Amino acid sequence: MLQNNNIAVQQDKALTLLESIIQIPDDYALVNCLLLNHDDQPIFVFRYEHVNGVCKGLGGEHFSVSIDLAATKVMGFMHIEKQHCGPGLPTDDVARQLAIEFLPQVAADLVDSYEVKWIMRQLEEPNKIPHESPFPFRDENDHKCLVTGVRVKFFFEKLGAWGWVIVGRNNKVIAFEREIIWSTTLNRRSTPAWLHDNFVEELVSELGRLK
Repeated sequence: MLQNNNIAVQQDKALTLLESIIQIPDDYALVNCLLLNHDDQPIFVFRYEHVNGVCKGLGGEHFSVSIDLAATKVMGFMHIEKQHCGPGLPTDDVARQLAIEFLPQVAADLVDSYEVKWIMRQLEEPNKIPHESPFPFRDENDHKCLVTGVRVKFFFEKLGAWGWVIVGRNNKVIAFEREIIWSTTLNRRSTPAWLHDNFVEELVSELGRLK
C-alpha cells in the first residue's frame, strides 16, 4: 500500500511526464488531480480548466489527461471546448494518417503492435451508438454543445485491448485513449471513462440514488 508521501512523489512524476508529452492550451490551468482506477491500473487524472473561470466544473469545457501511477505512460487525454464543435472535420483518410503519425508521440510502446480496425465520424445525431456519439458539454450560457471528431480506432494486439485517436477541426487531435476493454454484451466499454464528464455525472447520479 502506497503511503500519502509516496503518492505525492508519483503524482509529481506523472505531472512531469504529462508536461513533456502533452501540450496544454495556454489559457488552461490545473484545477485538480484524482487517483482512480483504469480497470486494475491505478491512474492519476489531471483536469485543466480555463484560467478565467469560464465554463468551469463538471460538464463544462476542460482538458483532462490520465497518467498511470508508475508515471510511465499517458493513458489518455481529452479536450472539450466549443472550438471543436460544428463543421470542418477532416476526411477519413486524413484522420487516419494524422492518427498514425500521432501515436508514436503519445504511445511509443504501441507503434509496432496495432491494427486500424475502423474509422468513424462522430455525429450530433448518431445512428451507431456509442461509436458515433458526440461529447456533450454546456457553454458559458449554459447551452448544450456537442464536440465531434473523426475516431480512428486501434486494436493493440500485445495488450489485447482497444484504443483510439480522435481528430477534430484544423487537423487537431482532440482525444486519445489506450487499453480500453470493450464489452460486446453491453455494447459499450467496461473500462471506466474518467475523462468523460457524462460518465462521471451518471456515476454521481447513481450514487445519489443509493443514499
